Amino acid sequence: MMLGKFQVILLSGEDNMKTNDIDLHGEFYENVDLALEDHFYNNKPPFKIITGNSSNMRKKVLSYLEDNDYKYMSGNLYNLGYIQVL
Repeated sequence: MMLGKFQVILLSGEDNMKTNDIDLHGEFYENVDLALEDHFYNNKPPFKIITGNSSNMRKKVLSYLEDNDYKYMSGNLYNLGYIQVL
């Protein structure tokens, strides 16, 4: 089974992203739970989950976080395309 193209962002500096952030923007919805499970296994919070502006992607991610009792904050006033895991 192939996971699609979810990717861990390996950018630094001015992009405001850390090496353990995960970008799910453009990922297939059916792969989200497995991608998050793998990411949480290999990375310790805090980190960002990039969802883009898809309300369905946000719902999938928030459902996963709530089902697994993770603490989080949803983006900020100017950028709702990510979720900060605490």
